[in-house]
This record gives sequence, structure tokens and C-alpha cells, in this order.
Amino acid sequence: MDANELLSEGVHLISAAGVADPRAGIARAVLLEIGVAGCVVLARGSEAEVGSHPAARGASRARLDRSVVLPGLVNAHTHLDLTHIGPRRFEPLKGFVGFVDVVRAERAGTAEGIAASVARGVELALRGGTAVVGDIAGAPSGMPSLVPHGVVAASGMRGVSFVEFFAIGRGERGGLAKAAAAMDAAMHAAGERGAGRFRVGLQPHATNTVSVGGYRWAAGLARERGLRLSTHLAETPEEREFIGSGCGPQRDLLERLGVWTDEMLEQIGKGKSPVVHLAEVLREAPFVVAHVNDCGDGDLEVLAASGATVAYCPRASAYFGQEGAFGAHRYREMLSAGIPVALGTDSMVNLPTAERISVLDEMRFLRRRDGVEASV
Repeated sequence: MDANELLSEGVHLISAAGVADPRAGIARAVLLEIGVAGCVVLARGSEAEVGSHPAARGASRARLDRSVVLPGLVNAHTHLDLTHIGPRRFEPLKGFVGFVDVVRAERAGTAEGIAASVARGVELALRGGTAVVGDIAGAPSGMPSLVPHGVVAASGMRGVSFVEFFAIGRGERGGLAKAAAAMDAAMHAAGERGAGRFRVGLQPHATNTVSVGGYRWAAGLARERGLRLSTHLAETPEEREFIGSGCGPQRDLLERLGVWTDEMLEQIGKGKSPVVHLAEVLREAPFVVAHVNDCGDGDLEVLAASGATVAYCPRASAYFGQEGAFGAHRYREMLSAGIPVALGTDSMVNLPTAERISVLDEMRFLRRRDGVEASV
């Protein structure tokens, strides 16, 4: 039996080296019923136990003696529209802004190019066992795109397409107008075809590219329309420098793009961390906050009180050398403080190979580096 047969409608009995169930541990066999509404586990246990179930009599059967069967994986933060760029070596001397310049120069800008990159990303995510994805639908040249949502939705994957926008300084008003138009179009399309299993969400890009007012606008729209929210937060030393002092490479980038104004110093340059800078907004609506490599004790307290979920991308943090800047990521302390932590892969650009996009590889990385148990 091949993979397509395993995913076809009907009842399937699978025997394997292991069948992982987050609620019931490891079994040796599972009986599944697949229909239009999804997949239902009818029985799990030993081969004899599963084989004795009444529905097993007419089931198709597969033996995967050298495989472990897992539930579909959740990738909480990825950028499928950057898949076509492929893995790239990070150049520390150019810093994170140098990486941003590569992405800005090489990302697809046409609907056709974006669709092709996302389609390839979906293929690699499915190869990696992903069933649910939090995909960041980027905004090439500052223009939010709904193309990734359509491509991923057509694949049958579940999750959220977070439509990204930029809105700061001279670009704030125009950025919010573009984001509002994109969300109006998304809501109109959703009304025509139903929300489906792959929803549209909203992503203010980051604290160094979206004003606090822009974040408040996003939180208000999310409450009004029932949208999920995501953002990059406390990712890099450059972000900390920009928010804390109003200086550094991130300011240089905004000046180069022609959006910097000195009025921005009314919000930044107050010595705050990115998390504390955004604290009031985080209390207004639940966010998925990606990365949070920069996290002091006060930041932990803010996150714990906010209801935010951290999307930690271990290999991306290592790729950018964030442990050298901030110390070990505090994901275990976050969990102990009651902060939900999910895993993401970030983009293909920061992955070591182009073979697949999978949080299973993030789990393996944490196991090798930190000795993390699967139960964490």
C-alpha cells in the first residue's frame, strides 16, 4: 500500500514499529477511518487488540515495520513564499539587516512566482509530515498578498495564513490602508467559499517595522472579525537596539527606505525591551509571537500575563547565532511559567537543506542539543 492509498477514504489498519499517540503513548497498531470530515481513530494498541475490532474485518492493511507513525505535525511559524530562495549561509558581519536585504532582493514579487514558491513549500512541508501550518504570507515591496492563502488552502492543509503588513513612520498610513484592503478582500472571499480549514489571519511584521498604533489597529480588527494574530518579536540584537535606543542597523534600514521620522522617537528609544514595548498590545488580543530569543525576567512576566503563544524556531535561532547574543533560549522556563510554546521552522533560507520543511527536524535538533524529552 502506498501513501495515496493510506490517505484514501475508508478504514485502514496500520501496523508499525510504533504508533505515537500524545494521549496514550506508543502502540504497535492503529485502526483509522478516513472520510470527508477527516480522520477518526477507531482503535489503537497491539496488533491483536486492533485486529479484533469489528471494523478491522473489512479494513485495508499496511505493515510499516521500520517506521513510526506520528499524528500530523503543526508548524507554528514558517514562510513558504521564500522556499524558492533555498538555503543560504548567514553572514554575521552583515548582520540580520544583511539577511533582510537578501530576502528583499530575491523574494518572488509576482502572483505566479509567489504561488510557485508556496506550492514548493507545501510539497516540502507535506514531505516533512506537516498537517497544520501557521504560514506568514509576506508583503513583497510592502504589498500584502493573499496568494499564499489560496495555494495552501487548495492543498488541503489546515491552519492560518497570516497576511503580513508594514506600517511605521512615513509608511504607517499607507501600510495600514493596504492591510485593510487586503483583509476586506480576504473576508469577501471567505464569505463566498466559507472559512474552510485554512483561515486568514493578520501579521504586523515586527516591532521595528510596525508602530504601536499599527499593532493596536491589528488587535482591534482581529477582535472585530475573529482573526488570529501573529508577529515577530524579540528576535534579534538589532531589534533590541532599535526599540531600546532608537538607533542601529534597523534605523539605518528605515532611513534607507525613506520611512524614518524623528517623531518615531516618541515611542522608541525609551530603554525598553521589545516585549515590554509591546506589552499593552499583547494584553489586548492573543498573539502568536515568533522567536522571542531576547527574553529577560520581566519579559517572561509580560508574556505569562498576556495569553500569547511563543513560536520557537530552534534551528533559525542557531542559524543567526542568537544564543551568543542572548544566551540559551528560555523555552523551558516559558513552559514552566504557563506560556504555551509551539515549534516552527522559519523560512527555507535558514534551513540546512532543501529536502523538507518539518518541525520533526526541530525536535531532533532540540533532542541532540538539549536532551529534550518528547513529552516536553
